[in-house]
Amino acid sequence: MVKLARLENIPESENRPRQQARRREHRYETWFDAKLETTHGDGVDVRVSEVSLHGCRIKGDVSCIRTGTFVAISAEGGRKLRAIIRWVREDTAGMEFLRPVPAECTEWHDLMDAPF
Repeated sequence: MVKLARLENIPESENRPRQQARRREHRYETWFDAKLETTHGDGVDVRVSEVSLHGCRIKGDVSCIRTGTFVAISAEGGRKLRAIIRWVREDTAGMEFLRPVPAECTEWHDLMDAPF
């Protein structure tokens, strides 16, 4: 299993104040491999580049997904988290988890230093 580590909280910038205000909590910048699966059975390897209790941003070949697609995402050997794709731009997509990351998904909580 790959050991994951939190990098740092993404600082607010002049370009993102409005976007930050809409979020429920801070997203944490990270970089780890994950497996994305659609409800149609398509699977693709992606990189998670931001994560929070309620969602994440991924990079990779996201051509098999569209806004509104339901997916499952998991870190290597970890539990699948169900999500809905909220946006797709080129090789990047943002998703919202259907439920906050459960306490037993320690690989995700370790990235955020979230209490559980």
